Amino acid sequence: MPEFKLELELRGDTEIVLKRQFRASQEMVFKCFTDPSIQPKWLGCGMGVTTVCIADYEIGGVWRHSMDMGEHGLFDSFGQTLEFQAPDRVVRSYVYNVPVIRESIATETASFSEANGVTTVEVVIRHLSKESRDGHAASGIEYGAGLSYDSLEALLAQPQG
Repeated sequence: MPEFKLELELRGDTEIVLKRQFRASQEMVFKCFTDPSIQPKWLGCGMGVTTVCIADYEIGGVWRHSMDMGEHGLFDSFGQTLEFQAPDRVVRSYVYNVPVIRESIATETASFSEANGVTTVEVVIRHLSKESRDGHAASGIEYGAGLSYDSLEALLAQPQG
């Protein structure tokens, strides 16, 4: 059983807020969130395999995650880096390539802060419309992100070497 649990909030009409804590340094959590060689080890919602993981964190750089979720299908998300301030914050455009949501580019802001050896991650996904936000919220994001973050917690608990 994970030590911490994902919190999801629908804020206003257009935002999804994901919040989770990890017993690890801010630098390590930030690295796991941004390093494309590490991301496939925890992304995939515990149900699939990350098949493409590209991340260029220069302003305007492209990022892409593609996941094969077996019987659940293929899922693809992509966008561009808008801001990168290691190890505190990443802002990027975000397209989740599924019906209703793909027509509307969202902005995703991930913030990282550490206190007493626990790093809090807050991800705010701001959609252009309530319909797009609600479609994304109904897509299973809470379940899938929760499983991915549980996998990240397990990865962070492994001895570093």
